[in-house]
Amino acid sequence: MKGEHRLSLNAKLLMVQLISLCLALGIFLVGIMAGSWFVEERYLSPEACYRRQLEYIRDLDSYVQANGLSSSDAEALETWARAQKYVYLALYKGEKPILETDGYKTDLPEATDYVNNLQAAENSAGTGELVPDEDGYYRLQFADGVFRVSVVDFSEMPYYDLVVILSLALACLALLLVNILHNRNITRSIIRLSKEVQWVAQGSRDDEIRSDRDDEIGDLARAVEQMRRSIIQRMQGEQDALAANSGLITAISHDIRTPLTALMGYLDLLEGKQYQNEEQMQRYLSASRDKARQLKELTDELFRYFLVFATPEMKLDLQHYDAVILMEQLLGDQIIRLEESGFKVRTLQLERPCTVNIDVQYLQRVLDNVFSNVNKHADKSRTVTVMTRLEEDWLKIDVVNGVPARPNPVESTKIGLQTCRKILREMGGVFETHQEDKKFLVEISLPCVQESQP
Repeated sequence: MKGEHRLSLNAKLLMVQLISLCLALGIFLVGIMAGSWFVEERYLSPEACYRRQLEYIRDLDSYVQANGLSSSDAEALETWARAQKYVYLALYKGEKPILETDGYKTDLPEATDYVNNLQAAENSAGTGELVPDEDGYYRLQFADGVFRVSVVDFSEMPYYDLVVILSLALACLALLLVNILHNRNITRSIIRLSKEVQWVAQGSRDDEIRSDRDDEIGDLARAVEQMRRSIIQRMQGEQDALAANSGLITAISHDIRTPLTALMGYLDLLEGKQYQNEEQMQRYLSASRDKARQLKELTDELFRYFLVFATPEMKLDLQHYDAVILMEQLLGDQIIRLEESGFKVRTLQLERPCTVNIDVQYLQRVLDNVFSNVNKHADKSRTVTVMTRLEEDWLKIDVVNGVPARPNPVESTKIGLQTCRKILREMGGVFETHQEDKKFLVEISLPCVQESQP
């Protein structure tokens, strides 16, 4: 989860739907209100209504006069009303209606509305021979007399319907547009992630996969990025292992070939009895034994190397130990062996308390390798310094020995040093070597465990 307030894709989709529905409803209502206002202001203004009604009255008067209609010609009057589509016609004799056409019926217009706007409407129409009475009715001459006529226009209804249709269309368009934009955003993220995954699959692993989304797509992108880094680390580890193994094979092939060739030569001399006396034969046997011992040491070192590097992860039995007591035990034995081999050793012991979390057997293997190299390669005429100290939160073990002017003919393959580095790295420590001023330094660093306060 990228943030505390996380929204899943389902929650986002639901939110987008609610927002789009509210937006569509708002647009629909605003459209209805705006369209209705426009119809009422422009089409249903008193002047416009009076003008249309006056045109209907004139047309009706011409129709009646041309056809000589009487008030009883209901069918002909119905025909005229239907031809106008949106007109309601009522014929009165006095106050009594004698004819009403089918259609939309509404309240008769107020007479004051027509009287107040009469002059403006007549000026617009260009004539004034037909005027409503005080009740808003017109008096027309029929074949059987003069009758009061009311014509109600409701032609605004199609415009109201059009307003509703347009408002609904705009609302649907807004609803569709919001969903399209939301889906496009999700689709673009998925397409981009798909391309990046394809690039990783094709071998392009340098570009970082990023995503600022806090939903399932963001989780997927971060998982793919973690997978990309894992692949890079694994490949780098394989390359390092390949390079290390290649170097190992080169070193071993050279180091094994030398004593093996010498051993075979001595054995050939012994087999062919190419020696002058018993003493020379013993020298050949002793030399053969030394070469065989070298081969054994090389094979043992090679075995330890593959034992450590055969698996990506070592199975360590990590436990807490008092560093002061542990160093006295582990280093004490090694120092005694060096002194027995003729070395002069100077020790600086750890004084401050410290707790380390280590695997004792593997640490013992590291120290065995370090002191074995000192025994084989160090200058016995110079003092070997073994020092333990605390530096910040690290336990430091320093072993310093002199480098002889004439190097030991038994060259080191550096396999043991690589093994030590791997073991210390697995325990969270560091193994470093330095050589300067005819001194060789091995520095082992182990993290101290912070004791919890009661």
